[in-house]
Amino acid sequence: MLLCVCCPQVEGAAFTGSFLWKSLRLGFWNRPRGENLLDSGAPFYDTYKTLDGQYLAVGAMEAEFYDQLLKGLELDAAELPPQMSISDWPELKQLFTERFASKTQADWLRIFDGTDACVTPVLSFDQVSSHPHNRERGSFMKNSSGEEFPRPAPVLSRTPAEPCLASDPAVGEHTVEVLQDYGYTSTEIDKMLASGVVECNAVKAKL
Repeated sequence: MLLCVCCPQVEGAAFTGSFLWKSLRLGFWNRPRGENLLDSGAPFYDTYKTLDGQYLAVGAMEAEFYDQLLKGLELDAAELPPQMSISDWPELKQLFTERFASKTQADWLRIFDGTDACVTPVLSFDQVSSHPHNRERGSFMKNSSGEEFPRPAPVLSRTPAEPCLASDPAVGEHTVEVLQDYGYTSTEIDKMLASGVVECNAVKAKL
């Protein structure tokens, strides 16, 4: 019997998409691409460009969050279509696009700071670790080579994960040690290295 190593990956990917299959039946994802609740179809669940060329992410799906979003945008809900009126979403999205484009990202962050409008900045890799929330939580760390990486999560108080701060190993750095652990003799390992079956790139200590 042949076992395809890709099959578990395909099945795993399919299973993680269970929410999408359920959404088809619930009416959340039964429209063309870009017109659904969570794929940028809804004006209150999308990203918007600001005056300075930066972006903001908006995820104000619940009614109470949507009210805070409209308040920050200085829009009167009584003068707008209902939030879940799908046919009016293109018009609302155009209105939101124009509003967000009228101020810089920093301006909008000051407006929405401390609110539940679900408006957050879209950050670059260089910016993400310096964001106040991530700094306070210590969400990013650096290894011994100064390379930045996300801190292991979740952060548990009694049994916190202890990340390895050593640099990532080079390809073939531990070839000999691994083969020895599996019971290969030095002679067998030398033959594999000489024939190119395995690769060894032992890293010398930097003194």
